Formats: sequence, structure tokens, C-alpha cells
Amino acid sequence: MFLYQIVDNHIKILGYRGYDGIVRVPEKIGNRTVNELSAYAFSCGWGRDAMLARTGSEILICDEEGNPVTEETDLPPEINCEKLTSLYLPDTIRKIGNYAFYNCYELSHLHCYSSIEDLGSGLFTGCTGIRSLDIHVVAGKRSCMEEILAELRQELYINYYSKKGTARLVFPEMFEESVEHTPARITIREMHGCGHLYRYCFEHTEFQFHKYDALFPHALVQERESVTAAMVLGRLYTPVDLYDQARKIYEDYLEGHMTSAGKVAVAEKDPEFFLWLAREYGRDRKTFDSLVDLAVESDRTEVLSELMEIRRRRFPAVKRKFSLK
Repeated sequence: MFLYQIVDNHIKILGYRGYDGIVRVPEKIGNRTVNELSAYAFSCGWGRDAMLARTGSEILICDEEGNPVTEETDLPPEINCEKLTSLYLPDTIRKIGNYAFYNCYELSHLHCYSSIEDLGSGLFTGCTGIRSLDIHVVAGKRSCMEEILAELRQELYINYYSKKGTARLVFPEMFEESVEHTPARITIREMHGCGHLYRYCFEHTEFQFHKYDALFPHALVQERESVTAAMVLGRLYTPVDLYDQARKIYEDYLEGHMTSAGKVAVAEKDPEFFLWLAREYGRDRKTFDSLVDLAVESDRTEVLSELMEIRRRRFPAVKRKFSLK
């Protein structure tokens, strides 16, 4: 159940109560559009208590489908902080208040649209568990994607949806360290990881694929092989605005790191991703067989029949010839 308030004929979400940490905010409640998440909506503590106290008797309740609840009912427990695991926001959201997700450290997945116009301060403070994002880019509108990435310093795996197509992007981790320079009596801030470079791949809030691809040499030097392999697979599998030069660099990398790439691909939930890797880049018998072995070791039985069929067609058995001479 959602707690909400009517403000200027639109809906502001104040919080959520339920038994599941996967929360899907509705587009409408009754006949009004849901445009806003309140400050401290999914946090807990004095900030949230103060917000609800200010709202007072204006707090209303609806069910998960957005149908207003008019009769008194027993409310399920609050979903906030450690209880919130995944959040799906509709394309109608235009504003998220300050510290709305403060200390939601179990929040691992966020689904939203780039058309959010106002992101509150401290929005993702304490949200160290976020690893995956689904971002739908709304054409013709200022994108909030750059602002979101700037707030999240951890390693991120992003599904980027736009009119150009879908792209799978990996943004490496970044972190700052304060180093004291005693003789000069100053503190120097040092940035580690190349994640901050990847978060600059924007122009007028629009993501630039060519800038992202140009940074791959930095990732090669500074990031783990599992990260670089995931970056390469993502770009080759969803080649939105991928130039030939960048494609060659990625494919050259893949040729020398098929074991790591195979491990990344087989760990994916989508079996088609691993089959794509085998079809497109398992070009010789040794490489292909190594991918088959990896699927067997990982107990991915759902892909084995297709792999066997590909192997039969690609590497047909040669009939042995015998001579009595």
C-alpha cells in the first residue's frame, strides 16, 4: 500500500507499506498522475517522521494498483532502508525529494526514466548496494542520467533504453581518498579508479557512446578483467553507435580473453546472451568446446542442446577413411 498526498491536483508518494521489498510505483492513483516522491519517502528516522508529521491528516492510502483505499484497514509494515530491494518508477515522475532513499543499503536495482527534472540532494546517500539500473531515455527532454551516475560511485551495470536501441553499459567504480600533506599543511583529494572518467561521457546531458568507447584503454589498465570483459560483451552484444574502430578494439580484446568473457556470459540469467557469444565468437573448435565445457560446469542445461546443434553444424565430424593397401 502506498501513502500519498494530493498536491496541486497531482500525487506525491509519501511511502510504502507491504511485505515485499520490490516496489512498483503506479502511474496514477485514482484519476490523478503520480508526479513526485516525497523527501525521505523510503528512508527512516527523524527526517521521515518530521515529513509525515507535517503532512498530518492529508495522508491518504491506495493499493499497489493505485486504487484509493477509503475504509480503515490494518496496514502492513513500512518498506524502507534495509527492506527496500528494487524500485520501479513510472515515466510520470518529475521530482524526487531530498534523501528519499537515505540509507536504503539493500536497494540493488532501480528502474526509472530520464525525464525526472528535479533530483533531491543526498538522494542516494548510503545506497551502497545499487548495482543495476534500467534507464529509459525520453527523447527531446533533458536527461537526469548524468546526475544519477554522479551520485553513485560503485560499479554499475546499466540497461540503456532509447529510440536508437538498447545498450548494455558498465560503469566502473570510483572512490576518493583524502591524503594529508603534512609539510604543506594541506589535504589532497585523490581519485582512484577510472569510473569518474566514464561519468563524464555526456554532452548537454545526452550520453555519448563514442566517448565511452574511447576510454577503454584506461579500463584495461585500472579495472579487473571481469569488469573489462563485461564492458566488451555489453558493447558488442548491443552495438548502439559502435564505430568500426571501437568494435575492432573490443573484438581484439575478446579474442585474447574468451575464458573471462565466457564466465561473465554464463553467469547471466538470459541464456541467449551466452548462446550469442558461442555463435558469434566461438569460431574455432577449441574455443567453442571451452564454452561448452563452461556451460556444463555451470549447470546451464538450458543452453546445451542448442550448443550441441551449433557444434554439429559448424564442426561436422570427418569420416575416417581406411585403406587395405
